Amino acid sequence: MKHTLLHIVRRVFVNGLITVLLFCAATPLRAQKVTYTWNPQHMLVFGAGGGLTKYFGEFMDQNYGGMGQAHVKYFILPELGFQINGGLGNYVYNRRLRDQFKFAYARQFYRDPRLVGLTEFPEGDFSEVADNPLMRNPVLEVDKLWFAEARVIVNLFPERWVNAYISTGVGMLRYENSNANRMLADGRSVLNVGFGAEPFWVDTQSGEIASGISNIPADANTLPIIPVGLGLDIMITEQVAFNADVTYRFLIGDGADMMDGFGEIVQENFNAAGRVDRTKSTENADSWGSFSLGFEIYLFGHKDKDGDGLSDTHEESIGTDPLNPDTDGDGLTDDEEIELYGTDPLKTDTDDDRLTDAEEVAKQTDPRKADTDEDGLTEGEEFAHGTDPFDKDSDKDGLSDGEEVHRWRSDPLRTDSDADGLPDPDEVRIHKSDPRSRDTDADGLEDGRELELGTDPSHADSDADGLSDGDEILKHQTDPLKSDSDGDGKTDGEEIGSGSNPFDRDSDGDGISDGEDLCPSEKETINGYRDDDGCPDGEPLTREPLTVGQTIVLEGVEFEEGSATLTAIARNTLRAAVQTLRDNPTARVEIGGHTDDRGSASSNQELSQLRAESVKLFIVSEGIDVSRLEVRGYGEEMPRSSNGSARGRARNRRIEFKVLSLN
Repeated sequence: MKHTLLHIVRRVFVNGLITVLLFCAATPLRAQKVTYTWNPQHMLVFGAGGGLTKYFGEFMDQNYGGMGQAHVKYFILPELGFQINGGLGNYVYNRRLRDQFKFAYARQFYRDPRLVGLTEFPEGDFSEVADNPLMRNPVLEVDKLWFAEARVIVNLFPERWVNAYISTGVGMLRYENSNANRMLADGRSVLNVGFGAEPFWVDTQSGEIASGISNIPADANTLPIIPVGLGLDIMITEQVAFNADVTYRFLIGDGADMMDGFGEIVQENFNAAGRVDRTKSTENADSWGSFSLGFEIYLFGHKDKDGDGLSDTHEESIGTDPLNPDTDGDGLTDDEEIELYGTDPLKTDTDDDRLTDAEEVAKQTDPRKADTDEDGLTEGEEFAHGTDPFDKDSDKDGLSDGEEVHRWRSDPLRTDSDADGLPDPDEVRIHKSDPRSRDTDADGLEDGRELELGTDPSHADSDADGLSDGDEILKHQTDPLKSDSDGDGKTDGEEIGSGSNPFDRDSDGDGISDGEDLCPSEKETINGYRDDDGCPDGEPLTREPLTVGQTIVLEGVEFEEGSATLTAIARNTLRAAVQTLRDNPTARVEIGGHTDDRGSASSNQELSQLRAESVKLFIVSEGIDVSRLEVRGYGEEMPRSSNGSARGRARNRRIEFKVLSLN
């Protein structure tokens, strides 16, 4: 019956230990699904429970004792607390020979049961002792123990319904071993170390044995201990928890090997008896462990319904939601924002840099500072552009990332944004060119090429001659740094514009330099009229100055019969009119068409209009601006002679210039 009960207790202990270990291993996998509900910080915890003890020493076997204990905990942080605990119980072990180790255990102790002739054995022959049924009958030692400990507790999953913890500390153990030295009634000295059905004894009166008494020191049963524990708290309510704890205890100091009454001191006295082969030589300290179940009561502290590390009253005082661990939804708990990072738990992006506070924590930037490296870019802009938020100048070109993005619009990751051969800082600080454009002034030459040529990359026309540097180099082969290549007083741009040769001082060879020649691509007409202006010209309509309202009849401007087609003679006459308009470049005139009275008045008016238009087209074709000319057909309304004769009708068919304005 006793054996069956011990077997059941053993199974309960082993299965309970396995369950606790498996649950602790699985808890991290489920931790993300457990709802935050409470905060143990500043809570005082009272607990009590009971369970099993297990002795570990020279006589290892599968027997268990019992114990009861109580403890007090206080948590200074959700993750860290202190515990004082104590308890009492017993520890059980068996000195009986176990079949699987019978030979070794028979050599460990020698028992003389008054001995029916078995006081001497041949060398190495212990078979009779080993096979003696008395040597295998269970004989349990049940000894008492008391302990007190102070531990540090580390919560592995604080603030959750289910929390695993580890603990360690120091303590004191007192045990009471029933194997004490005593005197038998017949006067023999007995060391009461039980092995088998009777205690082992040594006869000190025999001359054969010099000494056999082993005196355990009086204080050897009070020892320091070091507990190492693993536990589990399962919250039933916010104040009540179920507790499971497994602890292994190391004994230290003199007497640490004497929990079972057999240790180095006993061994030495056995050796003094001259029977070394009958003792087990060991220097290992004994130890013991426990497995307990119990309940805990949590008192005081502050309620934290959302488990964010801030008490509900604190959350109400600062305006956060006591039922939501992350009030602003930025990925950081309210407690982390206030206690750890100093951010605003009511604002997703405390520093307004376009990154949430949680993103900044993950990227290791300062969630309270919009521009960690003070380069002029917020953290959000830095990550948008791919720059380093911890480096003011990501591409090491001498321009800060903020300058490049906001001021110069260049690439903060490239030293030469436009790949024109000029570093960005040289472009903006020295050459005043655009770091984003290979050809800042759009003159057809890249900025780098312009520096090689000595031209200004920020001005399309370095010599201000009217030609872009690109046209001078690529098209005209003129000098982009010299405005007048041939030194004729006329810029290269003016020469190209007028059709003259920028490398020839007198392009038309009329003896007048292009700088003084009004028509550098046309030779002067030597006819006594303005022979020094360099232009081919004829006689004007009049050499007298024009006056407003003046009317000039264009004699000789004739048309083919009944049409608006100019005759060859008319074209020569009109060239004089063109010359007059050239001589008076600001004058505006009306071209008036007149007919004789043959035909209907309407047809005559229409014909006169067409003829005036024909004159206008010719004058415009000669280079006169159309805006200076107005046209009107008068028909037969304004004859200057009688239509009664052929001569009079010929005089009435005419074209007139009327000066409308001179400026």
